[in-house]
Amino acid sequence: MKRFFFTALFTLSVLFSFAQDIPSGTRFQLTEFEQDEDKQYSVFRYKDEDGTIGYYLSLGHSDRILEVYYKDNLTSSVDLYDEVCLYLGATIEEANASINSFLELLEKETGTTIEFPCRLTTGGDILGEHSTTTCTIVKRFLEGKRLCFRFKSWRHTAEADLTKSALKALRFGLKIDKKIHKNNR
Repeated sequence: MKRFFFTALFTLSVLFSFAQDIPSGTRFQLTEFEQDEDKQYSVFRYKDEDGTIGYYLSLGHSDRILEVYYKDNLTSSVDLYDEVCLYLGATIEEANASINSFLELLEKETGTTIEFPCRLTTGGDILGEHSTTTCTIVKRFLEGKRLCFRFKSWRHTAEADLTKSALKALRFGLKIDKKIHKNNR
């Protein structure tokens, strides 16, 4: 599975290495990581309408609302997908530093709470208004320490966990992307 992930990552990086500029209102994925079936993380570049470019960490969490089975096989399902995008910085170096600061944050005591700037999604991969999310360091039973982000999504409060392994995988993906695109950024 790891081999497939890295092969796909490398292939996509090479394909997109020719894209010098991204249109406004569009995400340019740099690296992705999926943990379990319901936790998805990605780091992407986003260009606003005013031309400013920022790097964001997408924390996604999906909940299965309805499953339809036919003869013991899942045929379809309805999922609710909540996403918040944490601002990492204006450059890839700032994004790397932000991910490293998240790793350092995991060394603090359980129960520590910090607020971070974020943007909520409006659907269609477009980022919405600026907001803040509350991050609490938690320790889940049999799972270890993690960062738990609480944010408003539509009409309810959602939360997404960020683990040490996810942060390390994203940091590695950024390192590869930076080496491949060193002249483009």
